[in-house]
Amino acid sequence: MTDPAGTNAGGKPARAVGIKEVARAAGLSITTVSHALNGKGQVSAHAQELVRDAAERLGYRPNRVAQALLSGRTGILGLVAGHRSSEPWERTYRPYYAAFTAGAMLEAVDRDYALTVVPAGPRGDLWTRVPMDGLIVVDPVADDPVVAEALRRGLAVVTDGRPLEPHVALPYVESDIAGGIEQVMDHLHAGGARSIGLLTGPEFDSYTLSSDAAHADWGERHSVPTPAERVRPGERALDTARRLLTGRPDAVYALNETYGQAVLEAAAEQGLAIPRDLMVAAMGEAEPGARPPLTMLSLDPRQTGSACAGMLIDVLGGASPDALTLPSRLVPGGSTRRSDPTPMRGRA
Repeated sequence: MTDPAGTNAGGKPARAVGIKEVARAAGLSITTVSHALNGKGQVSAHAQELVRDAAERLGYRPNRVAQALLSGRTGILGLVAGHRSSEPWERTYRPYYAAFTAGAMLEAVDRDYALTVVPAGPRGDLWTRVPMDGLIVVDPVADDPVVAEALRRGLAVVTDGRPLEPHVALPYVESDIAGGIEQVMDHLHAGGARSIGLLTGPEFDSYTLSSDAAHADWGERHSVPTPAERVRPGERALDTARRLLTGRPDAVYALNETYGQAVLEAAAEQGLAIPRDLMVAAMGEAEPGARPPLTMLSLDPRQTGSACAGMLIDVLGGASPDALTLPSRLVPGGSTRRSDPTPMRGRA
């Protein structure tokens, strides 16, 4: 006899109810009960009801390990985090991944999955040692080795950002980078900027390439100069910002908060007042107490993570979801808030 805590009269843990006990109580074969519990084979509605009643009455709980062996499923989703060795990691990408992972984790748990974060770096094969059913890849690159290996292993893959593999059709969630940068550029132009620079990164991933293209496209459509400088491998963002400011743009959009702070530092070295002489905006989340508070393009990573996890689970369930584009949001701050919205002139 067991008590509600699951122990027998001697105080020892009671043996878990197994499929044999359920079959005996339902008056059915073990095979029929197994099929009913795992959704396999042809089982009548009456037999399914008998199995459900018996399982509930006995307190049967499925053996997840055994189910995984039978189905080939682990109930685990993987999430690959990149950019770990880059300069912007601590200020920008760590907070982005933290919020993204939180959103993905909550969605996974709500749908009875676990989520594990796995690294992709110099030892790019480390993630392959973790059992999982599918993988979320953030900011995929062209000829992405993680995507290629995941597909070779038969894993379901969803990407955060448009995949760069023209020959592989993958479901994906993307932030509206083009629409977001359109907001930023319109905002800077309305503030008086007539030359809007871009401080972009060395990675040729989906987010970077989409940002580069949207910046150049806006300039071409509006006949506004859009100089751009790319952080070179091993180069400090501050050095790149100094190089960009030698061209004397009126405003700069930075690809992340680290680059935005580098622009502010380079501007201070050159005696440029923010925002009177130079307006600065960046991708990221507004930091309370920042001086000046940077104008930010928010991509809402928590919502994006949730959407990616939900899409991956849908794929595992047999769905073929369409690509999903999530809106981005401009959060104006003191770094672009000018009292006189006229073109900036007369800078030495």
